[in-house]
Amino acid sequence: MQKGFEKRFNKGDIVYWCDIVDGRYDVRWGMVDEQFSDAVCIDFLEPKECRYVDGVPIDDFVAHQYDQEYRRLPKGWTYDTKLFDLEWIYDPEDERLFRELDVKIDSPELIKKAYDLGLLVKADTKFHGIVEADIKREGYRIIAKVPAWVNYTTHTSVRPNKVYSTYEEAKDEVDAIISELIRQSELSDYEWSVEQIDKTLGHWQYISGASDEERNAYREWILDMENVEDIETRTLDGNVQWKYADRKRWNNITL
Repeated sequence: MQKGFEKRFNKGDIVYWCDIVDGRYDVRWGMVDEQFSDAVCIDFLEPKECRYVDGVPIDDFVAHQYDQEYRRLPKGWTYDTKLFDLEWIYDPEDERLFRELDVKIDSPELIKKAYDLGLLVKADTKFHGIVEADIKREGYRIIAKVPAWVNYTTHTSVRPNKVYSTYEEAKDEVDAIISELIRQSELSDYEWSVEQIDKTLGHWQYISGASDEERNAYREWILDMENVEDIETRTLDGNVQWKYADRKRWNNITL
């Protein structure tokens, strides 16, 4: 079995991995649900629910929202009239426990303890929609719903060799990627183009079983052309193709 794909994680383990968060490479963390030979299924964790709708815990409100009757709109109503209160009410005991634990993402032990105490919960157990007034001719009621455009991720799956038991290991991968991006940013247009050509030829060599000599022959052919920095390459049906960036037609290469 390839290194890193062996069974390393159990249900309930806190793990870390490198991911793109808000457009930036960063460390993500979560709780293992299950590991397969080619994927680790991970649940995201979030602080326990603390929202209240008109003094009712939001979970209770969501469960019984359609038990409401439509009510008369208040006197002087306009669309700007506030019809309900949505509050975040924090339990002082929970806040005390959080301070005592001093939960940090680089401490899997503290994260797990916070979960065991109920301070952190699996993201898929929380309501991630919106609360709004449902106003009709019959009057109004307050409802909770998940808009069609909301796509809230509560879990994910990651290749086993890219999942780590410590924050530091995942941070090392993040730092390596950022260092590589900085290196690429320092390349000239010509150097960048040559690297992309080499990637194409490496892929072509792998899928075609070609020799180093054959790959190098294509490389020399392309690099002997004018304006290499404007050349794009690809593989198609076993062929190496090229074109200038401002053209549409792809051309096969015959050596």
